[in-house]
Amino acid sequence: MSFVKQHDLGLAGLALLRNWLVGNDRDAKLILNEIKDLIKKVPANEDVSIFDVSKGYKAWAETYDSVPNLLIEIEEPTVKSVLTKFKPGVALDAACGTGRYSEFLNSLGHKVTGIDLSPDMLFQARKTRSKKINFIQGDLTEIPMKDESIDLAICALAFAHFPKLDKVLSELSRVVRSKGHIIISDIHPWLVALGGQADFFDKSGKHGYVPNYVHWHSSYFKSFNRLGLKVLQCLEPTMEQKHIKLAKTGFNLKEKTVEVALKGLPIAIVWVLEKP
Repeated sequence: MSFVKQHDLGLAGLALLRNWLVGNDRDAKLILNEIKDLIKKVPANEDVSIFDVSKGYKAWAETYDSVPNLLIEIEEPTVKSVLTKFKPGVALDAACGTGRYSEFLNSLGHKVTGIDLSPDMLFQARKTRSKKINFIQGDLTEIPMKDESIDLAICALAFAHFPKLDKVLSELSRVVRSKGHIIISDIHPWLVALGGQADFFDKSGKHGYVPNYVHWHSSYFKSFNRLGLKVLQCLEPTMEQKHIKLAKTGFNLKEKTVEVALKGLPIAIVWVLEKP
């Protein structure tokens, strides 16, 4: 007996929708035939566990750096390009995880503190990253740092885990000095709206996810304006041809269907802010 997963049908449907009116008949026929084959199969009950942030990243910590991550593959080059534009100073990597940006900031000459809620992610960071980096446990809603003590703060792939933006953004603004900068990156809100969650496989192969919340651009702007933060850039890294093979991982779909569904769409959002 063959099975079909809901996300296979969903992505194939997105490919068909994007091909309507502005695509080509050949692609449409290929996608329609694939959908016809899919709906003949039995819907599979996927065993995926939901975790809160603390338990989720505890389960994810050991595989976080070893399993390819499409969002990181697309988001990271843009963020690194932004970070290279700032002169070395005192930097904060908020929600640092296993320390990928802490390490990069350190390589640029910054004095770096990495903060994360998860002791398991911090364990991996301390084990693999430079000993010059100060990794400490802390909550983004109560960052354990003094007011206006940071020149540059980055918070990557964490805002979507919070139902509201204001508290975390307020804390980042509090610890950053006047004329300092805040970099925020995250999964793009359209992708969250279509069901994009922080899903992962732990070391035993068990599938789980940490929920994401939708934060539209208007919500970001409302929070930025309330805190008086100036938007210098809003960048939206997109799915390119080179990402398609990785995007296909986990889907039982033809590569062409995945390409038609996702190529050219923004996968991440990156905000570059200045504190007046």
